[in-house]
Amino acid sequence: MYNTQLQHIITEAITRINNELTESAPYMAERVGKWMTTLSGTATPEDYFLHPLAFPMLLLPWWCEQTLCTPADLDFQSDLAYSTINGYYYIRLIDDIMDGDAEIDSHLLPALNFFHTQFHGIYFRYFDAEHSFWHDFKQIWLRSAESAMQDASLTEIDYEQFQHIAAQKVCAAKIPVIAVCYQYNRSDLVEVWSNLVDLLGCWNQMTNDLFDWHKDLTHQIPSYFLSEARRQKSETETITDWVIREGFSWGCELAYDFMDKLKSFNTNLQNSDLEVYLDRYYVLFSEREADVQQGFQNMSKLLSIVGHK
Repeated sequence: MYNTQLQHIITEAITRINNELTESAPYMAERVGKWMTTLSGTATPEDYFLHPLAFPMLLLPWWCEQTLCTPADLDFQSDLAYSTINGYYYIRLIDDIMDGDAEIDSHLLPALNFFHTQFHGIYFRYFDAEHSFWHDFKQIWLRSAESAMQDASLTEIDYEQFQHIAAQKVCAAKIPVIAVCYQYNRSDLVEVWSNLVDLLGCWNQMTNDLFDWHKDLTHQIPSYFLSEARRQKSETETITDWVIREGFSWGCELAYDFMDKLKSFNTNLQNSDLEVYLDRYYVLFSEREADVQQGFQNMSKLLSIVGHK
């Protein structure tokens, strides 16, 4: 999904962040660098963004530019990747602190100054202060903050709230995409690509709800899937009973519906890279679904045997 050029751009963006931190804030650099590495789960922070199940925030502007111009402007894409990764770290650090993640040191919070400066400042190279880009930037950036705050306040989530609040947590990914549209004087495509990000947000959040349901239940983290579990299960059932009996299958059907909408959406965009991505993600999702369903079947058999003893 990430070709050699884009992989190199992402790796260089991480190196650029580390170098900028070391030069401007060496004390901060060591601690923030460890946090970035911890997120990836490997020795290289870029692995986090290159993971096949990661939200395609760095692919989206690449896909958009490929639709408008080939070959891509690699310097422009490098700046977009650098900005987007900084923006992601900014949002992620805030989210982790809000979620009460015990592993996150609150002393990292001053690093938000660095991440926001680097995320925001890149765009001044391409758009003057009066450019229409900044109006959209402001709306999207504040919508991202608004949805994060709203989402944190919800205890029960219905379908409308899922679409307009929970799935909007990734809406900041629109910013580098609309930057591509404006860079090529195609403001008419801003809404189209923004709608694509919204659909991807629904798909991404639904898959997270599905495969993280037990962790969310254990840590009492509200989700649309768990809210539906409480609404749909019988009075004598536990949430786990409902998930095994029909809930997981119900959630998968909804996720497939979002995928169908994405594929239908791409019939208008005619973006071959997006088509490959969606096909591959469909296969990955199907494989994960099959693994979980097999686990449920094995669990049901075991419980049946134990129950008969």
